[in-house]
Amino acid sequence: MLSRDTVPGESTPALAGIADEAHRTGNGLVLCADLAFAGVERLTLSGCVLLDPAVDDHDLAFLVEHGIPFVSIGRRERRDQLVPYVDVDYAAGVRGLVARAAALGHRNIVYIGLPFGAVSMERQHGFRAAVSALGLHGIHVPAAWLDQLLRTGVTVVITEHPDDAVSMIRAARLRGLSVPGQLSVLTLDTTEHDHLGITGMRVPRWETGCRAVQLLGSPSWQVPQELFACEFVAGTTLARPSP
Repeated sequence: MLSRDTVPGESTPALAGIADEAHRTGNGLVLCADLAFAGVERLTLSGCVLLDPAVDDHDLAFLVEHGIPFVSIGRRERRDQLVPYVDVDYAAGVRGLVARAAALGHRNIVYIGLPFGAVSMERQHGFRAAVSALGLHGIHVPAAWLDQLLRTGVTVVITEHPDDAVSMIRAARLRGLSVPGQLSVLTLDTTEHDHLGITGMRVPRWETGCRAVQLLGSPSWQVPQELFACEFVAGTTLARPSP
């Protein structure tokens, strides 16, 4: 098993899933930062899981040339070949949170997230599609002060990163605002160490690593391309807006 990883924070759960499934199936695990590192062609590899989004055509050609089956964690395109992958349906996760907020009566929503990067852009597109379909007033900003948001009449904030949700909740409560009630705060990436009970979505990173190894052990004439749904975490920070 060969893996390449350049995003340690986000990839750690996926690595754990890879390691757990490799152990369960009796496979060894080799981690490397370069697909062409010295001696790889002399190893007997049952497959390769790609974690690095920067893997290019040269790297993929290396795997094909040496007959190494591979699965990518994260979607990637190649002009002359379908690339097998396991990924997360990030856009659907955003749409799900927006729909839940709308069902409770929220009409003004702010989304705080990065304006670049494949995952961030997918989430942003999902947010815009959801507010448009539901007839809501939605704004995307990379960052914002709480006072700025409150002046717009926003009643719910969705953050891409959980740290932003924590900061928003603490800032609101320091001002004497009720969360939820006067302001609901959601995150697209809940954590195991959340002590505030933040409502949001859990990203199934461990599951993608586990599934990637399973696909390597289940060859098929079809090129597998699978998406995992984010899991809703009820939490305590979403409620109907105050009248």
